[in-house]
Amino acid sequence: MGHRMSAPAPAPDPAPATASGRRRLRIVLCTVLIGAPVALGLAVPLYQRQGPALAGIPFFYWFQMSMAVLAALGTGSVYRLLFAGADDAYGQAPS
Repeated sequence: MGHRMSAPAPAPDPAPATASGRRRLRIVLCTVLIGAPVALGLAVPLYQRQGPALAGIPFFYWFQMSMAVLAALGTGSVYRLLFAGADDAYGQAPS
């Protein structure tokens, strides 16, 4: 009795899993980019003090302003990560 070996089954296409993993990584990165400055800005006991001053501005104020700038930069980065090359409401890609 001869036993014939069959050819191995073809490997599944890894593209869908890879695309899903990249999408998940983007979502996590976006969460960190927006969530970190917001969470730090809401954690008042971390920066409720006078010093160190920066150009005569107490730490309380310049820390809040730096978190506002970081949140704005994070929001812009998230927009570029998630919607880069996407069509707008009029069917035109942003220039």
